[in-house]
Amino acid sequence: MSFFDNLGKKVGEAAQVAAKKSSDLVEITKLNMAIGAEEDKIEKAYAKIGKEIFAKFTSNYEVDPDVVAFCEEIKTYQDTISNLKEKLMDLKNVKLCTGCKAELEKNAMFCPK
Repeated sequence: MSFFDNLGKKVGEAAQVAAKKSSDLVEITKLNMAIGAEEDKIEKAYAKIGKEIFAKFTSNYEVDPDVVAFCEEIKTYQDTISNLKEKLMDLKNVKLCTGCKAELEKNAMFCPK
Protein backbone atom coordinates (compact mmCIF):
# COMPACT_ATOMS: atom_id res chain seq x y z
CA MET A 1 0.00 0.00 0.00
CA SER A 2 2.91 2.37 0.49
CA PHE A 3 3.29 2.64 -3.31
CA PHE A 4 -0.27 3.98 -3.67
CA ASP A 5 0.13 6.22 -0.64
CA ASN A 6 3.35 7.58 -2.11
CA LEU A 7 1.71 8.02 -5.51
CA GLY A 8 -1.25 9.84 -3.99
CA LYS A 9 1.07 12.08 -2.02
CA LYS A 10 3.09 12.95 -5.16
CA VAL A 11 -0.07 13.62 -7.20
CA GLY A 12 -1.34 15.89 -4.44
CA GLU A 13 1.95 17.78 -4.32
CA ALA A 14 1.97 18.13 -8.11
CA ALA A 15 -1.57 19.47 -8.01
CA GLN A 16 -0.57 22.02 -5.38
CA VAL A 17 2.43 23.12 -7.44
CA ALA A 18 0.24 23.41 -10.55
CA ALA A 19 -2.37 25.42 -8.63
CA LYS A 20 0.33 27.73 -7.28
CA LYS A 21 1.82 28.26 -10.75
CA SER A 22 -1.64 28.88 -12.17
CA SER A 23 -2.35 31.40 -9.42
CA ASP A 24 1.00 33.09 -10.07
CA LEU A 25 0.26 33.23 -13.80
CA VAL A 26 -3.09 34.90 -13.14
CA GLU A 27 -1.41 37.42 -10.84
CA ILE A 28 1.34 38.09 -13.41
CA THR A 29 -1.29 38.70 -16.07
CA LYS A 30 -3.20 41.09 -13.79
CA LEU A 31 -0.03 43.02 -12.96
CA ASN A 32 0.99 43.24 -16.62
CA MET A 33 -2.48 44.53 -17.49
CA ALA A 34 -2.26 47.12 -14.70
CA ILE A 35 1.15 48.23 -15.97
CA GLY A 36 -0.24 48.51 -19.50
CA ALA A 37 -3.17 50.58 -18.26
CA GLU A 38 -0.85 52.97 -16.42
CA GLU A 39 1.40 53.27 -19.49
CA ASP A 40 -1.67 54.08 -21.57
CA LYS A 41 -2.57 56.84 -19.10
CA ILE A 42 0.94 58.25 -19.49
CA GLU A 43 0.63 58.26 -23.28
CA LYS A 44 -2.71 60.07 -23.03
CA ALA A 45 -1.17 62.64 -20.68
CA TYR A 46 1.68 63.17 -23.16
CA ALA A 47 -0.91 63.71 -25.90
CA LYS A 48 -2.73 66.27 -23.74
CA ILE A 49 0.52 68.15 -23.21
CA GLY A 50 1.12 68.15 -26.94
CA LYS A 51 -2.40 69.35 -27.72
CA GLU A 52 -2.06 72.18 -25.20
CA ILE A 53 1.24 73.30 -26.72
CA PHE A 54 -0.16 73.07 -30.24
CA ALA A 55 -3.24 75.08 -29.24
CA LYS A 56 -0.94 77.79 -27.90
CA PHE A 57 1.11 77.65 -31.10
CA THR A 58 -1.99 78.11 -33.28
CA SER A 59 -3.17 80.97 -31.04
CA ASN A 60 0.15 82.73 -31.59
CA TYR A 61 1.29 82.31 -28.01
CA GLU A 62 4.99 81.91 -27.54
CA VAL A 63 5.93 78.26 -27.27
CA ASP A 64 9.23 76.58 -26.49
CA PRO A 65 11.48 76.87 -29.56
CA ASP A 66 12.30 73.17 -29.22
CA VAL A 67 8.72 72.24 -30.18
CA VAL A 68 8.02 74.83 -32.88
CA ALA A 69 9.23 72.46 -35.62
CA PHE A 70 6.86 69.75 -34.37
CA CYS A 71 3.96 72.21 -34.34
CA GLU A 72 4.77 73.32 -37.88
CA GLU A 73 4.87 69.68 -38.93
CA ILE A 74 1.40 69.09 -37.46
CA LYS A 75 0.12 72.23 -39.20
CA THR A 76 1.43 70.88 -42.51
CA TYR A 77 -0.40 67.59 -41.92
CA GLN A 78 -3.61 69.48 -41.09
CA ASP A 79 -3.31 71.52 -44.29
CA THR A 80 -2.82 68.34 -46.31
CA ILE A 81 -5.90 66.76 -44.70
CA SER A 82 -7.92 69.90 -45.45
CA ASN A 83 -6.88 69.81 -49.12
CA LEU A 84 -7.69 66.12 -49.38
CA LYS A 85 -11.13 66.69 -47.83
CA GLU A 86 -11.82 69.47 -50.35
CA LYS A 87 -10.93 67.13 -53.23
CA LEU A 88 -13.14 64.44 -51.72
CA MET A 89 -16.08 66.83 -51.44
CA ASP A 90 -15.55 67.92 -55.06
CA LEU A 91 -15.64 64.30 -56.19
CA LYS A 92 -18.79 63.69 -54.15
CA ASN A 93 -20.27 66.96 -55.48
CA VAL A 94 -21.07 68.23 -51.98
CA LYS A 95 -20.31 71.18 -49.74
CA LEU A 96 -20.42 71.71 -45.98
CA CYS A 97 -23.09 73.73 -44.23
CA THR A 98 -21.40 76.72 -42.62
CA GLY A 99 -23.61 76.35 -39.54
CA CYS A 100 -23.77 72.65 -38.69
CA LYS A 101 -21.07 71.22 -40.99
CA ALA A 102 -23.50 68.74 -42.55
CA GLU A 103 -22.80 67.63 -46.12
CA LEU A 104 -25.12 69.27 -48.63
CA GLU A 105 -25.49 68.98 -52.37
CA LYS A 106 -23.34 71.60 -54.01
CA ASN A 107 -26.35 73.43 -55.48
CA ALA A 108 -28.34 73.47 -52.20
CA MET A 109 -29.46 76.94 -51.15
CA PHE A 110 -30.07 76.11 -47.49
CA CYS A 111 -29.41 73.35 -45.00
CA PRO A 112 -32.40 71.11 -44.26
CA LYS A 113 -31.02 70.36 -40.83
